[in-house]
Amino acid sequence: MLKKDNSKQQPVNKGGSKMKNILRGMIFAVVAFCATSAWAASSQTVTVSATVPTKTGGLSVAISKVTGTVWTANQTAISFGTLIWDTTNKIFLPTSYYAVDIGVEDNSGTAWTVTHTRASLASGTNNINNKVNVSFNKQTSSTVSTELQKVSFGNSNSIAYTKAQLAGGWLRIYYGIGTGEDGKDADGVTPIGLDTPAGTYTGSVTITLTP
Repeated sequence: MLKKDNSKQQPVNKGGSKMKNILRGMIFAVVAFCATSAWAASSQTVTVSATVPTKTGGLSVAISKVTGTVWTANQTAISFGTLIWDTTNKIFLPTSYYAVDIGVEDNSGTAWTVTHTRASLASGTNNINNKVNVSFNKQTSSTVSTELQKVSFGNSNSIAYTKAQLAGGWLRIYYGIGTGEDGKDADGVTPIGLDTPAGTYTGSVTITLTP
């Protein structure tokens, strides 16, 4: 007698497994997309500003007395005082010379000019205009400079320098009594000897800033 086999063979559903894999892949893609979207790049611009006010026509004149290597600032005049008789060279010499720093405070873009004029160093009808050196220098630091011109006090009238000529620095003017030393004095400057009449010689210099 034949026995009936009640066991049922389960068919293999290959298509179902494939579908599950596809679904898993879709879920992973959606999660990845959501994660990427949550950290998407963003930017915001913030304005930065500062206003620099215009400053024009500012002129400063600072006078220093130089004795040896000692500088004494905040002088109010160029006063050589009573000169000392040099018994060796037979001339009169001062104990100090002077440095005048000219500053221009201007950021307007104006092409300004600084002009030096003078009134004669006179005592009555006599003068010592050819006994004083005037040296014009472009300073780029307190100790670094380039000499632009050296003349006698008499020839220093109406000497001018422009903003372009002084760019990167400022104007410093030295004033000193003639020494008679080689290479120390400007052309035409001679020392003060006994041929110069005694007296107090007074003059002035004017620094003018023009646009």
